[in-house]
Amino acid sequence: MALLYSIIGSSGFIILISLVILHIFHFRGPYLLPFQKVFRYFTRYEHYVLRFMFILLNTDILYKNRLIRFIPEFISYFFANGAYPSIYTLQELIQIINIIYKKNGGSGNSATKFGILLRPCPCRDAQRNYSKTLPNVTDVLLTNNVQALSKGRDNVFISKNQLIKKLRKFDEIGLIHVVLGCCGEEGHGINICNCHKSACFPLKAILARGFRRGLAPGPSIATCDLEKCKGIDDCGKCLTRCPFHARIVKDRKGEVIADSCYGCGLCANTCESGATQMIPRAGYKNSYFPLQWIRSY
Repeated sequence: MALLYSIIGSSGFIILISLVILHIFHFRGPYLLPFQKVFRYFTRYEHYVLRFMFILLNTDILYKNRLIRFIPEFISYFFANGAYPSIYTLQELIQIINIIYKKNGGSGNSATKFGILLRPCPCRDAQRNYSKTLPNVTDVLLTNNVQALSKGRDNVFISKNQLIKKLRKFDEIGLIHVVLGCCGEEGHGINICNCHKSACFPLKAILARGFRRGLAPGPSIATCDLEKCKGIDDCGKCLTRCPFHARIVKDRKGEVIADSCYGCGLCANTCESGATQMIPRAGYKNSYFPLQWIRSY
């Protein structure tokens, strides 16, 4: 915490802590703090928060024993509770976007109530980890607080149809759709982070450090009909597409490890035989969107 305080100063620290506490204890009605001001300050200091989090993630000495690793895990969990990152499949997101935007809106003009902003990946910005083979402008923000956001060379407002086209492309190249943000009566800021395991903080925390909290599994889970499966000799795409190591080889076919599946749907979307399908996750509790929005696709 002292490091974060030194990076962003007292005012930034207070705003960020307030945002987290505000969201954790918010259930109904308007936020207790002015959303637009909090949102504006958060977007200003988000880069520094992520830089701080990556410093914790990459400091090996913090993971030498269970007692010390509690520190970065707790801080990560604390901040994650402010935004509650959750995974969704491509099909779920398209269904949700079509419900939010009945027409081809989102371009950020005065007639659009809920803008769609495409911007650079904040995790890549924080690390200066830019790819030459993968897209770097992958972060999508859905918000009715358009005035707090600035357009630029990399920050562009796009339409619903453009967003869906982007999401299909991101899914095709193996990016995972993580939804996080804050919702209140006075304003909304929902991110669709299209993440890659080489750059995304939640994915690196889980895959590289073994964090058990901070990223919620999605509303769906993969299942595989082994009789339909073509086998790893003729296909095997599920094994290479799954970033969570939730597919294993059984009798030369790709079986699902249910406990490890986060429900991103990357394996199902490229299954040539249709053997892998996404089914509702038992006991799932929705975070941002009503379940009937997701289950109706």
